[in-house]
Amino acid sequence: MSVARERLTALVTFAILVFYAGTIGWRGVLLVLDGRWQSVLLGLGVIIIPLVALYAIWRLVLFARDGERMMQHLRSGAEPHARDEQWRAHLARAEECRVARDRQGEQSAYRQAVRAWRLSRS
Repeated sequence: MSVARERLTALVTFAILVFYAGTIGWRGVLLVLDGRWQSVLLGLGVIIIPLVALYAIWRLVLFARDGERMMQHLRSGAEPHARDEQWRAHLARAEECRVARDRQGEQSAYRQAVRAWRLSRS
């Protein structure tokens, strides 16, 4: 799948989630406006759930963006700095896990690599 197609798919999925969250959230607002305590509590729950989902998806979008930038940096052929050692080591560990078909280890090492890359850039 091409990068442009992946981005379009992510954008469409995010737009659908925003629409869904807005629609569900509006129902929550209507429940809160009803005024009865049962409706208010239910409405608050209905409002909170889409907000949590949007927050989680937003964090994943930022993670994917940073992971893509990290991989571009790696492929650029730039001379490694001392600050790059940690995230490159995590990436090497992720590759070892991938070859060993340890999906959980691969994902964990990749997440650590992205976190270390973010820290090296700040």
